[in-house]
Amino acid sequence: MYVIVLKYHAPLAVIDALKDAHYTNPAGLFALGMVRFAGPLEPRTGGLIIADGEPSAIEAAVASDPFITQGAATADILRFEPTWTPGEAAEAPGVP
Repeated sequence: MYVIVLKYHAPLAVIDALKDAHYTNPAGLFALGMVRFAGPLEPRTGGLIIADGEPSAIEAAVASDPFITQGAATADILRFEPTWTPGEAAEAPGVP
């Protein structure tokens, strides 16, 4: 699983103009079904995407994103392995 942190470098008007292309990019994370969760950061300085996929596919999809190709944002791709979920909390000893 991956956390992708987008950092905007362009004015929000540029980000908003690229938003549809960001979501519909045929080689992108959304079109390829890799996204589990996504949304803007508050304040609106970037966005966060939680995605699943092979490392090379994640990297290629992010690199093809219009935010990236147009220089409107940069992306940090961070891999992580979840070790806890809310369902596990109910099963943990000592957790009410």
